[in-house]
Amino acid sequence: MNYLKALALVTCLLTAGCATTANYEKVLQSWMGSNVDNLVMRWGPPANSYPLTNGGRVLEYSNNRNVQIGGYTTTVPQTTYTSGTTNVYGSNGSSAYGTYNGTSTTYVQKTAPVQNFAMQCITRFTVNAQGIITNWAWQGNDCKAMAPN
Repeated sequence: MNYLKALALVTCLLTAGCATTANYEKVLQSWMGSNVDNLVMRWGPPANSYPLTNGGRVLEYSNNRNVQIGGYTTTVPQTTYTSGTTNVYGSNGSSAYGTYNGTSTTYVQKTAPVQNFAMQCITRFTVNAQGIITNWAWQGNDCKAMAPN
């Protein structure tokens, strides 16, 4: 299995079950108009909170993880092509001339290098002075969710 196939496999596993950014946005959109206390009860305390001049605030949630791929060993075919000419001289003065060609295949182990991918999702909710969620934004390469119920 080559590196691109392995990366595709990992990508499929990470996104299995329709976990997508579009579904993540649907989840975020479902919080619009909700009281911030409900969000905190469900998502836990935010990693950061920033006050706004209008009396509202921004709540920031952050998730970080590392995904490693590689390090696996596969067996791959290695074919050797040979060709050439030969002369054979006999003891009685006779000689023979000929050409040859052929292939041989052996199987060698190949280990894929280990690669580390940093995965991150930062989500920010804007809350007005009355504690109502009025906006959201996300950034990162790991902001995915299953379709909301």
